[in-house]
Amino acid sequence: MAIENDANFVCPVCFNLDFGRLPEIDPPCTLDEYRISTPFSEIKASAESSDCLACGIICSGLENMREQWEGSEFLRDSTLLIMHLRHGYNLRITLANVGYEGVLDFYTLSHEDNGSIPAFGISRAVASKPDLRICLALAAKWMKKCNEGHILCSRPVDSRLPTRIIDVGLDEESDTVYLKETRDSDRDPYMSLSHCWGKEQIITTTTNTLQGRKAGIKISELPRTFRHAIRITRGLGIRYLWIDSLCIIQDDRKDWEIESAKMADVYMGSQLNLAATHSSNGKGGCFAERWSLDTLGQFELNVGKDAIIEPDDNEEGNYKIFVRNALHVAHDHFTRTMDYAHTMESASPLLTRGWVFQERLLSLRTLHFHAEELIWECASGISCECSRLEDYQWGDPDGLLQQRSADQLKMMYTSISSSTATESQILDIWLEIVTEYCTLKLTKQMDRLPAISGLASRVARRLSGEYLQNKHPSFRDAHASAPSWSWASVWNHSDDVSNITYGLVSVRGFVVDPRCKVQGFHRPRSLTNSFGICGDVWLKIRAPLVQATFFVTESAMDSAAADWAHENNLSQYMRKTVIRNNIEFDQESVIFSGDCFDTEGRLTDISHGDSVFCLLLGHFKHSEKDLMSQYPPQYLTRAEKLKSEDLSSQIAAAYALVLVKADGGSAYRRAGLLVHRRGSGWWEGADIRDITLI
Repeated sequence: MAIENDANFVCPVCFNLDFGRLPEIDPPCTLDEYRISTPFSEIKASAESSDCLACGIICSGLENMREQWEGSEFLRDSTLLIMHLRHGYNLRITLANVGYEGVLDFYTLSHEDNGSIPAFGISRAVASKPDLRICLALAAKWMKKCNEGHILCSRPVDSRLPTRIIDVGLDEESDTVYLKETRDSDRDPYMSLSHCWGKEQIITTTTNTLQGRKAGIKISELPRTFRHAIRITRGLGIRYLWIDSLCIIQDDRKDWEIESAKMADVYMGSQLNLAATHSSNGKGGCFAERWSLDTLGQFELNVGKDAIIEPDDNEEGNYKIFVRNALHVAHDHFTRTMDYAHTMESASPLLTRGWVFQERLLSLRTLHFHAEELIWECASGISCECSRLEDYQWGDPDGLLQQRSADQLKMMYTSISSSTATESQILDIWLEIVTEYCTLKLTKQMDRLPAISGLASRVARRLSGEYLQNKHPSFRDAHASAPSWSWASVWNHSDDVSNITYGLVSVRGFVVDPRCKVQGFHRPRSLTNSFGICGDVWLKIRAPLVQATFFVTESAMDSAAADWAHENNLSQYMRKTVIRNNIEFDQESVIFSGDCFDTEGRLTDISHGDSVFCLLLGHFKHSEKDLMSQYPPQYLTRAEKLKSEDLSSQIAAAYALVLVKADGGSAYRRAGLLVHRRGSGWWEGADIRDITLI
């Protein structure tokens, strides 16, 4: 039977979802969050006894959601419910025995509907299929807030128009747009588009079609993504839109080099960058059925009708509370470092593309059409359609992890422009950028440098100036368009290959050896893009150099080592045959990391018995325990295990480049990196040589 809610009653199950009535815990919860854990049977009993309004609403919502779940095993009496209460957020409930898909959001749409339980919070509804009206309303709201309240996002209203721009006009009924060639004096606001071209041929501008594009392009003949972008641009009252495939002459190499070098300015000058994040090609568009099933179940609860508890007399007779499967995929993609390999490709393929990487970072604001919901990303923070993210900058928006410092790359890049950023901090951020960029995909590996040249040029401005067809998974092409000592010269042919990372340097540190000095640097001056494709580039270094020998050892994998390798995710120990690449000098051998190798782990650019040259660069310190942790425990002697337990021991380890002679000449090419963890004894008394690296 229905009874009125007693203002003095405190529910022993949910504590009325009232922060003021929750028992204190020690230590306090992170993120100003409180968690209540209880089996569903107790929530249901409390609701059936008509004692608690909150339990009644929760029980009603769970029963409504049960109908869309396949089978009743997702909600049993024994199911543990974990209720996440956070100030300023809606109520989130995890069904603990269900796992990933068992997270629900309870929320209201306004303060008026919040009733006597503010913990339900306020959120926005997310439709299973977005429409233009909702998109424009949110985009206009976010843009206004960004223009008026974000110092980092301020910019002139009218920017210099790119060399070519699509004139979409302001007539929403017009079926024609025009490619316009601009003058240096042309100033107007414009928008830009980030999109996946896809495997099928997309509409482009070529030398043969240039005049026709200027005469007019029928919107009905454009890919769906382009059509949607035009509608959004018009709807926001902006006349011009930049699309790379139409605004760059694709079969004119000189035009492509000139215009691709200007991309940084294009995206930085754009009022808003539209990103078809969920679409893998031009057919996907911006408005499509939401990929995630999480958005399809959204139920409305009318308290006083659907819930068995009636509100107090001093409240209105009915108010609305909604329940849905929690939205979280987009939040993960944009707010914290995660393993994208299993989720990003299907939910947001655009974010896997190399060219889009700098478009996203350089654009002061981007509206992402993610598979799950709309995401606003600007230089000052992130907001989302469901409103759980609102000017988000750090921490865990979903309240499921412990709070930690920001890993959000766009926030890191934005900090480069800060007057307080030191050169050391800027270089650290650049390493993070390169590490992330090297995980992304490029249709043409030759674009490795051009696709990040805009970012490189912006980072360089903040520094003083001192600074494919192949079956192998990792290789250095003869025409890599980058010197061998650059990260951009190594191309990956397989997703299984470890990507370039600076984790060792970042964690252990790097101190330059005082004998190692850069003597000179040369690259031909580029009239188009000085950070793009390289020509005749060399670097001259003076440093200690020793000549050593490269050799390969093979051994069978034993089961104990295999188990240890899998536990520690060490791929070099996971094969049936373990291949170790070694450098030997003065009767001591050290395993080293080569740049290019085949599927078995054998190096492809040097052979067993070859002479190599080890150039000392710098040092770092680590403990004996750090050293021993690199090896399976069964391979260590008892003395080594005891020594590794001494945490106070510090070893001065060394970094060295492994080089080979280039075509029998006087120059050298890089073959890999040697990390000598037992010190720099090899280079004590070594000759100091001038080495030219190409």
